Parts: sequence; C-alpha cells; structure tokens
Amino acid sequence: MPEAIELMKEAFRSLSVGEAVVPLRVNLPQPAQNAQTLFMPVYLPSAEVLGLKMVTIFRDNPAQNLPLIHGLMLVMDGTNGQPLALLDAEYLTALRTGAAAGLATDLLARKDATVLAVFGTGAQARTQVEGVAAVRELQKVLVFGRNPENTEDFCIAVRAKTGLKMEGAYAPEQLLEADIICAATTSNVPVFEHRYLKKGVHINGVGSYRPDAREISGQTMQAATIVVDQRTAAAAEAGDIVLPMNEGLLEDAANFVELGEIILGAKPGRISEDEITVFKSVGNAVQDLAVASYLVGKAQKESLGIVLM
Repeated sequence: MPEAIELMKEAFRSLSVGEAVVPLRVNLPQPAQNAQTLFMPVYLPSAEVLGLKMVTIFRDNPAQNLPLIHGLMLVMDGTNGQPLALLDAEYLTALRTGAAAGLATDLLARKDATVLAVFGTGAQARTQVEGVAAVRELQKVLVFGRNPENTEDFCIAVRAKTGLKMEGAYAPEQLLEADIICAATTSNVPVFEHRYLKKGVHINGVGSYRPDAREISGQTMQAATIVVDQRTAAAAEAGDIVLPMNEGLLEDAANFVELGEIILGAKPGRISEDEITVFKSVGNAVQDLAVASYLVGKAQKESLGIVLM
C-alpha cells in the first residue's frame, strides 16, 4: 500500500497539469441485468504507456455468491502500441482506490486523527482501511455495514491482516467518534447524517460513481471543503456533487480543488482544525495505469506472470 500511495502522487499530479490524457469513461447500461459496464481509456505520455480498463458491475451478483465487480486492465506500449500485459482489474481497482484515499487522508485529515469509520464491508472497504492505516496511527476502526454477519466477518478478516482494533458499529451516533470516514458502498442515498459528524472530520467518498447516486448528504457537502480527483469527471459523474449542485447547495465545480493541485502546492489542503474536508473520487483510469505499469515493470524484472506468445 505505501508504494501504491506514492504512485498516486504522480498519477494525480499528471492529471492536474494536463499530462495524462483521460477521456470521460463510456458507461454501457444493462438495466435488464441491473448492471452496467464501464470502459476507461488512458494515455500517460511521460511513462510512454497506454491503458484500457473494462469493469462490469452486476448488482445482483452478491446474492448469488458472485463478485459485484469483474474487470480487466490492458497495458500497451505507448511508443508502438504493442500489448504488454493483461491484469485482473478487480484487485487493481480496490488497491488504487484505497491508495487514493490514503493519499487524500494524508493531505487533508488532521494529523492527530486516530479513529476511522468505514461504511461498507466489501473489497473496496478493506483497502480503504489499509490506505488510511498507512498514513495515520489508528487506534480504532468502526465498521458500519448493512448485514451484521458480514460486518463481523469483515472485522475479523481485516483485524487478522492489519492487527487493527476493529469494531462493528450499529448505532448512528457512534460516528461522532470518527476523525476520518470512508464511504465505500453501492448506496444510492446518503449513508450517514450530517448531525453525527464531529468538527474537523475528513471524509473519503469513493463508492458512488453515477450522477444519480450519492453516499454523502447535500448538507455535508455544502458545509465541507471539497477536493476531487478531476473536476470534469466529478461534475459529470459524481452524484455527491451533481445532486447538491442541482439543489442549489453547491456552486460550479470549477471552484473545487483537485488533489493533484494540493500535491503540486498550487492549492492548500486543510486550513483549519475544525473544517470538514471531503475527498470525492469517482475513480480515474490514470490511477489504474500508474499502478498497472509499475506492476508490469516489476513483473518483467522478476520474471513473474504468464508470458503469452
């Protein structure tokens, strides 16, 4: 995870200075299957690599004991177009999303933050915990899940991997303990109420990626300093931003700060101990390509993977 967080710094920097070429993703709806498929092309001239990520989201899969998300990441040589590698995008997505949350937390959360609350119990939620734990000394992690059994299983698994103190949270007022919140769910509506937020809390919102879905309330977004992965993508795809804008609670997205701008020193991060900060991410293919190209290079050096001729 620490390596992935370092890779995110360069990814978001390249995005904010305009080096990375990242068109808006293509969203292919499949309403009959309660599903959608996303296609995300990306080009990084500085690294001379091309990438194409394809992800399917079938919302009824978990009820059939199947993964919610399946995906593949194709990496190609940017100088001649030759395919270099095909990677599993399920873990790649979870890893880079957790790393982005870790980076945002490092730049935006209070330095004395010790309590994390996470909403969700899936693969994305696990790497959220790992990403935050890489940048802050956590004393406790509160887990808010819809299913108590899944919540306890999640706590046991993450505790075994990280050694962190994990607790299932079943009352909304428990959120008042949290210094950092990660929302990594498939919910279409806010997963917590603004009244249960403490002063100075930092929030990572990474679960919603459609303009009609949100995990964070308009009241919270209006009260917060908002940082995004990319302004154009956030204004087009992030319901946490689009919906409050439509409700007149937020101004134009041009006013939002990009994470890369904070990395570059062009914009400030947290400016007071009491302000609420939100990092809203819909995910960006530059994150996937940054990690994938690093892994391809490492695999080539160490003779790992399966070579296809």
